[in-house]
Amino acid sequence: MILTDEEKRMVAGEYGPGIQKAISFLLEYGEAFDAQRMAPVDSVHIIPEPMDWLSALTDGVEEVRVLSTIHALTADRTKWGKQLGIVGTATEKASPDLEIYQRIGCVMSMTCAPYIVGNVLRKGGVFSWGGSSGIIINNSLFGARGNRDSGVAMTCSAVTGRTPEIGRLRPEERFGEVLIRPQGLHVDEFTGADYGNLGYYIGSVAEIRNVVIDGLPSSIPFEELKYLLSPMPVSGAVSLCHIVGLTPEAPTLVDALGHRKPELQIAVGPKEIKEASDLLSNATTSEVDVVCLGCPHLTIREMKQVARLLDGKKKAERVRLWISTNEGVYGLAKRMGLVDVIEEAGGLVITDTCLMTFPFAKLKEPVSTVATNSARCAHYHIRGGLGASVGGVMLGTLHGSTAQCIDAALTGRWGG
Repeated sequence: MILTDEEKRMVAGEYGPGIQKAISFLLEYGEAFDAQRMAPVDSVHIIPEPMDWLSALTDGVEEVRVLSTIHALTADRTKWGKQLGIVGTATEKASPDLEIYQRIGCVMSMTCAPYIVGNVLRKGGVFSWGGSSGIIINNSLFGARGNRDSGVAMTCSAVTGRTPEIGRLRPEERFGEVLIRPQGLHVDEFTGADYGNLGYYIGSVAEIRNVVIDGLPSSIPFEELKYLLSPMPVSGAVSLCHIVGLTPEAPTLVDALGHRKPELQIAVGPKEIKEASDLLSNATTSEVDVVCLGCPHLTIREMKQVARLLDGKKKAERVRLWISTNEGVYGLAKRMGLVDVIEEAGGLVITDTCLMTFPFAKLKEPVSTVATNSARCAHYHIRGGLGASVGGVMLGTLHGSTAQCIDAALTGRWGG
């Protein structure tokens, strides 16, 4: 691999043993994929590493070289664990791994959606992020360049400011391969859940290939795009989806496809949307125990919507209503009175954690049925995300719009 003088100094250990180990890892990683050079990184988002790896990679490191945010934690590692009713909740004292990340200058965002708290990339910017929803949003909506890196690669990129030039960093590997055209769908009436169903179906047929969607309105709000894109990496392994006329690299269909014919063309209609919807709801009862919103974390616009739906009302006594966001949005929502409205209705607004991998098996009060507005979250609950099995029995899951979920919280039943 061709290295710059500074990269050679990293390899030689001139910047300390941690950076030397990190650059050595990235070199091996790049060589496995025939990388010719390293690329300077603009942004990193880290899923915290086990202590043995982290201690080695940060040995002698005073500060990360690029903007680096930290991913959401499991709920039992947060200050909300006791309020959520989790048995064996950790203390609020920072754990050793988080203390190290803070020491070297990482932004302690604890979010799965760092793009709504300042970790935002420009078109062509290079990133190494954990969290497949953030990866596809970066590649698609912002036109940034990054891969589904291994966990350790994120910390290595943070301390070195480098990542191997492989995969979606290469322009020739960013063109669309699967062309999707909506047919017979009233997309102008779609809710976030409808877009989630569409994205979930697309991921299942595209698998690892780049997607192009032709035929969606350019006026889709960011939040609906979030629900469209975030299921694609879980039903498949999609990391890039061009939307013609909307995303940065897809001003035209020809541009999105790179002047080539797609490998596969698919018309997606009501039948395919229903297929996806049926896969995302497996509950055998309409009685709901928990309603959880915030996968990925809610934006301030979504917090306003939830507060509006709950204003002046009370949730059903037996239902737990959990709203998940990050500290930045939480602070703003608190200032705007939105948190108070949600709490007065009986809901709990939490930060720092991921509802997708919530440890339901550790709850004092058992749960059998969960409702969510996130196709991504529903997939993990049905197909075995962390904690989705309680006593060996998988959770019953219901997937629908935000309005349907809030209605279930108020009535205790899906569909009123």
